[in-house]
Amino acid sequence: MSRLTAKPIAIAADHRGVALKAHLKAWLEARGYAVLDLGADEADGRVDAMDYAVALAAELKLGRSDFAVGLCGSGQMITMAANRFPFVRATLLHSLEEAAPARQHSDANFLALGADLVDAATAEAMLEVFLSTGPLGERYAERRERLARLDVAGR
Repeated sequence: MSRLTAKPIAIAADHRGVALKAHLKAWLEARGYAVLDLGADEADGRVDAMDYAVALAAELKLGRSDFAVGLCGSGQMITMAANRFPFVRATLLHSLEEAAPARQHSDANFLALGADLVDAATAEAMLEVFLSTGPLGERYAERRERLARLDVAGR
């Protein structure tokens, strides 16, 4: 697997994603990645995925991580919250086939997963592709720049 970053991979989950987060953290560390674990650590207390999306976005903004992984039950809330930040390009993946295009076409920097919907083996495979696939050329770079400037109110 080629490495696109030497920085730690930031990872966080709400209460429903705790078990998959722990699994992916161990999987990353076994492959030599540093991991910045932002919580949650217990599945028995309810916490809000939105708070973890904000924490992961902060790591991307500050440049301490180039990639973030966020988990919640469906993956929906952590994705929606993360994409409120213009420097975050969060993608919610359900299958391995989606992983390469998310990086190639959109240069996604935030992988969101639905912990209730994706098994550990599929999550590992998606994460491996996500962390080893770079963005494609100029056509897609232009799209990413447009996305960063997108302001619906300013149409």
